[in-house]
Amino acid sequence: MSSSSIVDALVHLHLVGGVVVNEVLLYAIRRFSRPSMGTYKYLLAAFATFDVFLSLLHAATRPTVVIVDKVFGVVTDCYFEEDRNTENKYKTAANHVPYALMNIHFLYRFWAIRYPHQIALFSNKKFITFISAIPLLDFSLWAVVFSMK
Repeated sequence: MSSSSIVDALVHLHLVGGVVVNEVLLYAIRRFSRPSMGTYKYLLAAFATFDVFLSLLHAATRPTVVIVDKVFGVVTDCYFEEDRNTENKYKTAANHVPYALMNIHFLYRFWAIRYPHQIALFSNKKFITFISAIPLLDFSLWAVVFSMK
């Protein structure tokens, strides 16, 4: 068995494991979350759901890292040959969304410790709409930036 086939097998195992573990987490959030968790469970569910999406997107695009001297790049061997640039653009933009989600998570935790009275905002529909728009806006902005290149 060649080293590249071992690496491919490990990547597939990692992707399957990521999807399975996140699906179990989503089930546990729905089934075992106490009401005292409040809206934090929705934030956890957003992380897990997007991680499943990224794992499936990774499986569809099959990215490979290429390092030549000091140059680092990623190429894809995707299933959809017709429009590879669009696929790469959206995959790269999607990889930036977890950073926005993490910032929202840090804001929630900071407010839970420093300003507990602000946690009620995470139950306000307008605030939820606003805060949900941040990762979507982040994705859209990166997609536009990559379209310009």
